[in-house]
Amino acid sequence: DLSSLESKSSFTSRNWSNRFRAATLEAKIAAKMGKLGTDNSPKLKEDGEESDGEYTFESASCFTLELNEQGEPSSSQGVGQDSLPMPDGHVHDEEVPMNNRESTVSLVENSSDDIEVLRNSFLPSLSIRGEDEPNFPNSSNPDGLAVATAVASDDEPDYVFQAVEYDPDAKPPLHKNRRFRVYTYFALFLIFIVFVLVVVYITSMTKEAEVKDNIIRLTSQPTPKATSPPTTFREAQGLIEQLQDGVLLRNENFEDMQVTDPRVMALDWILHEDEQRLVSDSINLYQRYGLAVLAYAMDSKAWFNCGNPGENFTETSCSIYSSVMNQTVDYGVWLSGESECDWFGVKCSGDGIVRSVTLINNNLVGVLPHELTALRFLQMLALAGNCIYGTIPEEIGQLDHLLSLELHENGLSGVMPSTIYQLEKLQLLNLAKQYGVDRVCQQSNGTKIYTNYKHGGFVREFNVGLTGKLGSEVGKWKSMKGMYLSENSFTGEIAEDIGNLRYLTFFHVNDNFIEGNLPASITKLRNLRHLQFHDNFLYTSLPEGIGNMKDLERLSVNGNSMFGKLPEGMYELKKLKSLFLHDTAEANSPWLINDQEGFSGSLSSSVGRLKDLEYLLLNNNPITGEIPSDLGNCTKLKVLRLHRTELKGSMPREVCMLRDKDLNNENGVGVLYADCRPNNRTEEPRVQCDCCTDCCDYTTNVCVQDD
Repeated sequence: DLSSLESKSSFTSRNWSNRFRAATLEAKIAAKMGKLGTDNSPKLKEDGEESDGEYTFESASCFTLELNEQGEPSSSQGVGQDSLPMPDGHVHDEEVPMNNRESTVSLVENSSDDIEVLRNSFLPSLSIRGEDEPNFPNSSNPDGLAVATAVASDDEPDYVFQAVEYDPDAKPPLHKNRRFRVYTYFALFLIFIVFVLVVVYITSMTKEAEVKDNIIRLTSQPTPKATSPPTTFREAQGLIEQLQDGVLLRNENFEDMQVTDPRVMALDWILHEDEQRLVSDSINLYQRYGLAVLAYAMDSKAWFNCGNPGENFTETSCSIYSSVMNQTVDYGVWLSGESECDWFGVKCSGDGIVRSVTLINNNLVGVLPHELTALRFLQMLALAGNCIYGTIPEEIGQLDHLLSLELHENGLSGVMPSTIYQLEKLQLLNLAKQYGVDRVCQQSNGTKIYTNYKHGGFVREFNVGLTGKLGSEVGKWKSMKGMYLSENSFTGEIAEDIGNLRYLTFFHVNDNFIEGNLPASITKLRNLRHLQFHDNFLYTSLPEGIGNMKDLERLSVNGNSMFGKLPEGMYELKKLKSLFLHDTAEANSPWLINDQEGFSGSLSSSVGRLKDLEYLLLNNNPITGEIPSDLGNCTKLKVLRLHRTELKGSMPREVCMLRDKDLNNENGVGVLYADCRPNNRTEEPRVQCDCCTDCCDYTTNVCVQDD
């Protein structure tokens, strides 16, 4: 009852509800009016049999109080659960739990604040009249207490908010967890990446599966034009057009080519046989096609090493002994499914770009294809010692990364293309020995190629090698270190621009048709070690500044129409090992210009400064005087030829003592020549020598071994 509730100062629980507070305040109002009995008071049910002062309302519903005609509560109604009317939508006999939570309220008697809260917030449908308010019009209330007023049954009760219990252990829903959202987004991103990779893989596999196999019927004779190659998915994607536009540089197209053309054969291999299955946007498409063209153009079936014989050949690797590494090394076979970087003689950088092709002495037979320009980053091309005939393609100048070009000892002919001067990074140029080498090679079909004839013998004209002039454009080769042009047919004078090649170390232009004087600027080549001008049509003397070429080791001007005295600066060449000054007075040779040919003057005693000298050839020159004893200081001499000169006297003992060193008669070859035979068989010998290996007759030019 209310007295027992008021005796308690408070009762507690973990949470409380506004609904319970509203019900309690209504009970207090009814008690104030003195019209409620203990039996009809709001029933409080103990939570369990013993609750220690903690109670739970059986109903948390709001209610209204009905009055009779006298303004009193109807006797047939109490304020309990069973007597008070319930709001619309509530079941009269059913308990309405408050989330099964116990509630706690503090009862404060005569609390006007609670009444105000009830009026304004929680029970807007309940009218309360205080002492200062007028009485109800149809009621008598002698005590002047506030009376609860009934409300119309059709009024919709306002929603009563419920208190929500705070649980310190509760966690927010997953979709509101920030970390959960981040992980979710990341997982979705990974799923998307995997999905894309799967799609790409399936697409690429589908491309390979869509290749349509067409049967090509072989004919007894080649067709005039290339037959249509099998249609493939890669063709539809523009692979042929890509190669045609990017590699064929002479306005050519595949449709106008013969089926036996190396370019068509390489295209067919790329489309139908190559296991790499390249597409139009493959990074290595150009270089792989360019190497395939080289293989077909050079008849790889006939190669000594690592060629591809074709016709059911399944080997993909070959073993070659390397003298440099002193072991056997495995390489990939050309035109195999291996990466082109693994093919024999091919070297690539770390990014898979072809940088070097070296196929020396490997029986390459054919014409250089201009499709080599597909190897755009090529730095070294070495195809020496083969049977390559024809001309050097002009497109060679487009290989602007080229550092080394070695095509020596082949059967090339024609004019050296002027575009080769565009290779400004070139450091080594070796085009020597294009004639004079009688090599015979055999193609895979049995055809023989002869390098001493033009175009390999298909034209019965003697091959004289490459032609052209070393004009002012030679100065463009600023990085040149080695220039080998010997045994060709170059003509004209050497331009003074040769002096601009400050890094030039080896300069071989012997056995050509070079004319005129030695350029004076040549003495500016301080790094030069080899200077070979022999067997040309020079008419000149040695320049005075030759002593400035301190690194010079080999000097050969023999076989030219030289004249003048030996310059004193020549004896300053302390590193000189080979000095070939012979045969400059050949009266019966085509080099004869006048009867004053040949070096004149005497052999200076300064020759003893050349302590590293190994070869000294002065024969066939009008040199006068005696043989200086200082020549005995050249203790490394291996060959000394002083015959057919104007030298007289006796061979110095210091020189004869060199016979006990390197100046000896090995392998039956004479190493010390002098005019020590009776001249014209009747006169006294010009030189008395008892240590010479060969004695010669100056007049008859007959040398007899005398050792």
